[in-house]
This record gives sequence, C-alpha cells and structure tokens, in this order.
Amino acid sequence: MRLTGLLFFALLTGVSSAAWAEDTPMKASLDAFFAQGVRVSGATAKLIGVQRWPNAKGRLIWHLPRLRKHPVQISLIATQGTGLHARRWYVPVRVHWWADAVVVKNDTPTRAMLTPSMLDRKLVDVAGHAGRWWNDTRQLVGTRTTRPLQKGQAIFNSYVKRPPLIKRGDEVSMIAHIGGIRVFATGKALRSAGLGDTVRVQNIRSKQIMQATVSGAHTVRVISRGA
Repeated sequence: MRLTGLLFFALLTGVSSAAWAEDTPMKASLDAFFAQGVRVSGATAKLIGVQRWPNAKGRLIWHLPRLRKHPVQISLIATQGTGLHARRWYVPVRVHWWADAVVVKNDTPTRAMLTPSMLDRKLVDVAGHAGRWWNDTRQLVGTRTTRPLQKGQAIFNSYVKRPPLIKRGDEVSMIAHIGGIRVFATGKALRSAGLGDTVRVQNIRSKQIMQATVSGAHTVRVISRGA
C-alpha cells in the first residue's frame, strides 16, 4: 500500500524514482573525486553526505565551485556528456574541511597570554569558521586570547590579539636591505602594531612613507617604499 502511494506521488508530481535512488557508478565517481584530494586555502574537504542526488545514471564529472571560505554545505557541479548532449547538475553536499592547525592544549580563559607550552598542532575541522588559522605555534607566542578557548580548539585570527610593541607616534629604527647592504634610518610609526604586523612608518629625515614589518621593540624592517 505504501509503495503504491509512492508510485502515485511520483506520477502526480512528475518526479521519477531514479531521482531518489543512489546510482552506484555515480557514487563511485563522487568518491573518486574526493579521494584525489579537494583542497581550498590549506584545508582538505572530506565528504559527509549528499543531500540530494541528481536525476541521472552512470559516472559524472565533478567540479568544485569557486570558494573563498570553507562552508559546511557546498553545491558541487556535476556534468555528463559533451556537446549537445551535455547535462549539468548542482548537487548539494555537506563536507568537513580538515586542516593542520595550532590548537590550545587545555581550556584557556580570555586575555591569557599564549606561551609555547600552551600550544599544539593537530588536524581539526575548520568548516564553517571565518578567518584564517595558524600552522606554526611560534606565530602565536605572545598573543592574548580575546575569548575563552576549549581544550583542542583551533585558534583563528579573531581569537587572539597581539599586544603592540610599537604605538602610534613612536620613534622607530628602520632597517632596509638595498643591493645587499643594510641601511639604517630613524622613522615614526603611523599606527600601533605588534610583532610581525605590517605598519606604515615615515622616515623622519626624508619624510617618505614606507611599509614595514615589526621585528622587535621599536624596530621595523622596510618591505616596500613609497611616497
């Protein structure tokens, strides 16, 4: 009785039962697509499941849409055939995005200053998270947390803040490499910045404004020059 009702519904709506079924060659082609490695910005996608299979049979050619982030749900592009016989479907799937990221070893409160002993690296699922993560613990040493973190949680850029080594208006030592020669000058920081941050500085003598990277307390390395 139930089967008869489903068949009647399919005839009434014009939806064929093939649209509901999982085609083995189709699934094999999707598994092969993920097995070859689907990577976006340092993270690898692993299939959780297909939300709606296309109304098709046989192997499909799969493509990843253009992505800038790592959403949990994406619509893969599936094609079959060529020329006038080519067909295309958008197939919604759910995925994990696994990445090698720096995590905290234990529960960590807000405003805690991170030290090497507090940090570790492991594969974590970054799906659904905005912002970037780190894969080198040294890049996070000396930063302070902006929110409480749970044991094993990945650290994203909005989760930490680097205490400024240089404040706006501070006098700084500028180091530039020109033709293999190190050149030193005195400048003024145009904004506050922490270790590794990019900051605009003004050469006190020439009045030129340059981009530099903070390399220490009141020390910057010039990375570009401009008026």
